[in-house]
Amino acid sequence: MSATGVSSPRWTGVALLSPAMVFLLATVFVPVALLMFASLNGPSGFSYSSFARLVNAPVYSQVIGHSAFLSAAAASISVLAAFPVAVALARTSGGWRQLLMIGVLLPFWTSFLVRTIAWIVVLGRNGLANSVLLSLGVTSQPLELLYTNLSVIVGLVHVLLPLAILTMLPVIESMDRRLVPAAATLGARPGVSFFVVYLPLCAAGCTAAWLTTFVSALGFFITPALLGSPRQTMIAQIIIQQVQEMMDWGLAASLSLVTLAATLVIYWLYDKLVGLSSLAGEAAKSQGGKLSRIRDLKDSLCWRLGSATDAMLKLFPVRGQDEGKGVPLTALLILFLAIAPVLLLIPESFTTSSFIDWPPKGFTTKWYEDVFNSPVWAAATWRSLGVGIMAALIASLIGIPAAFAFAHQRVPARSLLLGLVLAPVILPRIIIALGLFYVLSRMNLVGSSFALAVGHAALALPYVVITVTATLKSYDRRLDAVASILGARTGTRLARVTLPIIMPGIASALIFAFATSFDDLTLSLFVSGGLFTTLPKQMWDDALLKVSPSLAAVSVLLFAGVLLVMAIVYFTRAALARRRFV
Repeated sequence: MSATGVSSPRWTGVALLSPAMVFLLATVFVPVALLMFASLNGPSGFSYSSFARLVNAPVYSQVIGHSAFLSAAAASISVLAAFPVAVALARTSGGWRQLLMIGVLLPFWTSFLVRTIAWIVVLGRNGLANSVLLSLGVTSQPLELLYTNLSVIVGLVHVLLPLAILTMLPVIESMDRRLVPAAATLGARPGVSFFVVYLPLCAAGCTAAWLTTFVSALGFFITPALLGSPRQTMIAQIIIQQVQEMMDWGLAASLSLVTLAATLVIYWLYDKLVGLSSLAGEAAKSQGGKLSRIRDLKDSLCWRLGSATDAMLKLFPVRGQDEGKGVPLTALLILFLAIAPVLLLIPESFTTSSFIDWPPKGFTTKWYEDVFNSPVWAAATWRSLGVGIMAALIASLIGIPAAFAFAHQRVPARSLLLGLVLAPVILPRIIIALGLFYVLSRMNLVGSSFALAVGHAALALPYVVITVTATLKSYDRRLDAVASILGARTGTRLARVTLPIIMPGIASALIFAFATSFDDLTLSLFVSGGLFTTLPKQMWDDALLKVSPSLAAVSVLLFAGVLLVMAIVYFTRAALARRRFV
């Protein structure tokens, strides 16, 4: 059966997937493979000298270890904070759910740079946190909160939290809600019901969220560069330094290979334990008799935690009417803390001071005038918009057929092909960017806006495929069967029936792809070659010199743009829903 509910050749799914596979082969897999080979090239040919330098220089092993520590800490805290939000989203409906989802999507769509800069306002020596501590008499002098492990982990958690929520949400929503009441009916107390029944069912989503956030953090360089000191240097910063300052491709490739190997080992273990398909929101695979000892230990631990929780509840009982309020209120508090730092940039953008400190001094629109009158900021903005639109169109043209293949076709080696499509999400972005830059530099295409758009399309392709696939799974294929019986051909069915119904999902995929391109700094940093600048790159260049109120003004404008886009999407979807009912 085809995507339209009628018979089709067995090779249809492969044909629909082929453009995406060829595109990823050219933009991700071949460049990364060539980069890996570069790690084995020395002045006189084949050589292990780059790896020998990694082993013999303690600084690199220290950076790798510290990067793993910061990434693991940030991923763990992100998952713990994301869990009550995802549970609240899965349990609620109507206005509460819309409010929570806005609280998740607003920081998710807000630029990484904007969210990182916001923490300079909070944690700086003259920032909000020190001002509050001094006014309360907790300390007599400002604390060094910025440029520490704490500041980097806090910044990473702020960036990763929405990703963790959106990763675990599909798994939690797919759970059978009747199981916990059934356990209570059989005599299980709340603690045992949660730890023995509910939490194990959430394990696949929580593990997927931890894995996704850990790998993402491993490739970050923005947050440690702006919020950390040289002690908090992460592996992505060393890779960038080796390429841009030292021109040492061998060492940069070796560091990338170590990062890639660690990532693939982690994903291999995850696939064995849970299954990579859960990253796309599908059910976790059953492991049969494998890992029974680990499962027994986990079950024993869950029983102990459940019993301990029930013992605590006996000592500190909770009234029945208050049991269901804790999760939504906790979720709202977490989401407020995710949005609040960005809101602090609004008063900072109107300060008369030339520096960012708290509280802001005076009131002026000078910084906005400087931004609007600057040809540099204007050129960067228009280039980001153009590249983002091109990337969204390319990713959608290639990704939508692939989504049809995964949703409605029989695809051989489905799990393998799904893993390949998810590769731009699975692999640290710094490795993809460096591999593409390595290839483009040898083709004399560095500095091309089209090449940057193609690279961004590769990064956005998984989001398009996942978004449209999820939309197609809820699509009633009998509508296409009816249209076929009435004589409509395949093209007519697609144009008149299928595409109009799934258009909200396609629009969401386009917005996802555009936002991925517009917010990217990693690929832009390399592919631009210093010949042009995008808006994130211009913000990055300015932030390295000085975090000024001009950056706060640009950040506020970007935040306002996110609010505007979210409002347009919301009202457009509401209008389409009303038309469908009419």
